[in-house]
Amino acid sequence: MTLQEHAARWRVVNGYIGKGGVVIIHQDKVQGWVNELRNPEHWVSGCTAIDERGRTWTAIAGNDNNGALFWLPSHPVEGGTRSPLR
Repeated sequence: MTLQEHAARWRVVNGYIGKGGVVIIHQDKVQGWVNELRNPEHWVSGCTAIDERGRTWTAIAGNDNNGALFWLPSHPVEGGTRSPLR
């Protein structure tokens, strides 16, 4: 089962379909849901956040005491522009 499938199943079982937000998974276990992706310092590096569209972000850097430094998207960032090739 992919992380997206795991998060979608958790949403169905727990009544979170259509509520937006992200499901947080760490070491193949759902750790919770938050209404928006924020506060990487509240999560350890290696956590994955998955939204209802299946997009994912990974908490990276930091340490176990202070949490992660930021959420790195695993998908193309919408609305971004590419810099011209040089």
